[in-house]
Amino acid sequence: MELYAESEGAGDPVVILHGLMGSCENWRSVRAALAARYRVVCVDLPNHGKSPHAARTDLRSMGGDVFETLHAQGIDGRVFVIGHSMGGKVAMQMASDAADRVRGLVVVDISPRAIQPAHLFVLRACQELDLAAAARRGDLDAALARFIPLRETRDFLLKNVVRDADGKFVWRVPLQYLIDNYRTVSDAPPLVAPYAGPTLFVAGETSPFRLQKDEALIRGWFPAARLVTIAGAGHLVHTDRPEAFLSEVRAFLAKAAEGRQGDDRSGRNHVALTWVRRRMPATGSRVRRSST
Repeated sequence: MELYAESEGAGDPVVILHGLMGSCENWRSVRAALAARYRVVCVDLPNHGKSPHAARTDLRSMGGDVFETLHAQGIDGRVFVIGHSMGGKVAMQMASDAADRVRGLVVVDISPRAIQPAHLFVLRACQELDLAAAARRGDLDAALARFIPLRETRDFLLKNVVRDADGKFVWRVPLQYLIDNYRTVSDAPPLVAPYAGPTLFVAGETSPFRLQKDEALIRGWFPAARLVTIAGAGHLVHTDRPEAFLSEVRAFLAKAAEGRQGDDRSGRNHVALTWVRRRMPATGSRVRRSST
């Protein structure tokens, strides 16, 4: 199935895959920043954004849809894949299933393990909204605040509320389908083979997903992986600390394109996972590194 995509820039192709309840809209600033050097294609995954709704989806089928969409964009060679949360699991699946198509992998705040169904509460909170009774978006925000106190999270979720042809508020995502098929997001991806190519895992310091605890699992499936933790960022790393996030991604893409991912200033080539703690952006700040 061909998906909705937005493309910008020229150069080596980079595809961006959003997370649950996300869309290309959430990644436009990152796409624009990377487009100065790369051909960046942002894809709305099935049942999200402007892409078609599918009666059945899983990580492997979504990866196939992404490759089909890239083909429609005239991209049939190897690509860099950036995936956040659910999109990160799709990206890992693509790399495991079709390593010859993936030039490098960036996984944002998710690991290849099963997770607790934390997002189900969020989806069910969205279901509680009475869209018909709302006259303004502010009404929806106030109603959602009863369940979700963080304004940034509510703003993110309410991007999925649009007006239909009659001017009424409607959800553009199939909430009940996402709830019924939540295991697509929560289960471990059914990886079939390790991906030995350049890989970067980006974690948010305050995110509930503690990637550091999954070191052995990550190392098993992605032996060339490197992990960075962005200080002060939560699960939405790219919006919480965009400059720090872009700095790490740009450096990774440049090194991977030159075939030297994992090289550091000491001249060692890290095959094992390398832990990096990224401080808050500040003049003269240093990055602390430790090898495992």
